[in-house]
Amino acid sequence: MHSDNPRSVLGHKRARLAVAFAAAASSLSTGAMAADGDGWTFNGGPYVWGAGIRGHVGHKSTGTQFIKSDFADIAKTVDMSVMLMGEARRGPYSVLADLMYIDTDTRNRLPGGAKLEVESKTASGFLGGGYTVLGDESRRLDVAGGVRVWYSGTTLTFHGGPLGGLSGSDNATWADAMAGLRGHYAVNDRFWLSSWGMAGAGQSREDWGLAALAGWEFLPGFSAVAGYRAMGVNYRHDGFVYDIVQKGPLLGISGRF
Repeated sequence: MHSDNPRSVLGHKRARLAVAFAAAASSLSTGAMAADGDGWTFNGGPYVWGAGIRGHVGHKSTGTQFIKSDFADIAKTVDMSVMLMGEARRGPYSVLADLMYIDTDTRNRLPGGAKLEVESKTASGFLGGGYTVLGDESRRLDVAGGVRVWYSGTTLTFHGGPLGGLSGSDNATWADAMAGLRGHYAVNDRFWLSSWGMAGAGQSREDWGLAALAGWEFLPGFSAVAGYRAMGVNYRHDGFVYDIVQKGPLLGISGRF
């Protein structure tokens, strides 16, 4: 779905501290597969993701512009970020879900002293499944696949310079097929490593995500997790451009039920 809606210059906004929440997939726990293959296990928990943003956004009315917000700028540019991820597993089979919502307000300097303000609200949801092709409940490699749906609504406003006062809004929704691998390795009863990588395309030109995590089970069924995550998408249609990469460290807690 696609629409254009030019609007007036936005007032200056003080950006708030970014808080990101995510729930962990079963690759974040040491017992994701039921021992007898007959029962289901569920995994999830809150996460904080310090993701910087870099790429291009554009509308028909404003053209395409480059924006960036590095890790050091997160507290100034992200208004709200909420993420939820989870998995249900039975034997070698798994059902995967990944939801994300990010609300940002960035300002970038342009030649001649002008500034570009970009307000962006982005939601993304993945639903799919996986199957273990190698290993067991503590050391395994899964193949996975599914569909990721995106929604992005952005407003571009120019402050100062020859384009000062120009503003435009646009939004789009699109879907991509995704496939990849997920791995989990239990170092011992309390420490584990996990990673995943998925890529695909469909209505976008490319869509991908990567992560590498390490966890420590400080209580039975609960792990403290640290790692790094990156994801990107390149969607262009009828003047609307959303070609963005998000990446940064994450911290959280994973629970197994």
